Amino acid sequence: MTLSNSISETPKLKSVHAAGTWLGSMTTDVSIREFSFRTDEPKRVGGTNSAPTPMEFVAGALNGCITVVIETVAAELGLTVRALKTASHAHMDVRGFEGTADVSPHFTDYTLTIQIDVDADEQDRSELVNLSEKRCPAINLVRDAGVDFAIDWQFVAPVAVRPNAIEGQQ
Repeated sequence: MTLSNSISETPKLKSVHAAGTWLGSMTTDVSIREFSFRTDEPKRVGGTNSAPTPMEFVAGALNGCITVVIETVAAELGLTVRALKTASHAHMDVRGFEGTADVSPHFTDYTLTIQIDVDADEQDRSELVNLSEKRCPAINLVRDAGVDFAIDWQFVAPVAVRPNAIEGQQ
């Protein structure tokens, strides 16, 4: 199944707002719409270890973002997602943050593993992968930052055969 690509020339902008309040000891309360969360750092670097670090939230946000995009694209393709898990693993050269070397303070490399059980043949899987990676804002943000980014797509169930995919029928 192929999605029609109607490209609009008119921007369709979405605003994203967040507010942070410093609590001391590298801890920040963050408010977004009616939600709130806290960021912190481990004790060894001066935090209180009461919450994930801001960059851990970035990794978690990427996991959440690709999940939303996969679900959206799968629905557009008429595919049923039965299970979906993501895992992020990234490294940072902290010398950039510390100011002790002229290196970027963000991720140097990033591996995203996606385990998915979806009723898709090889062609639909390929389209799901391509469209999901192209349309995920968080993936593109990290890639555009020049991070060495890899995605390991793991399809965990046998390929389902669509009735019209048998023996070249269309």
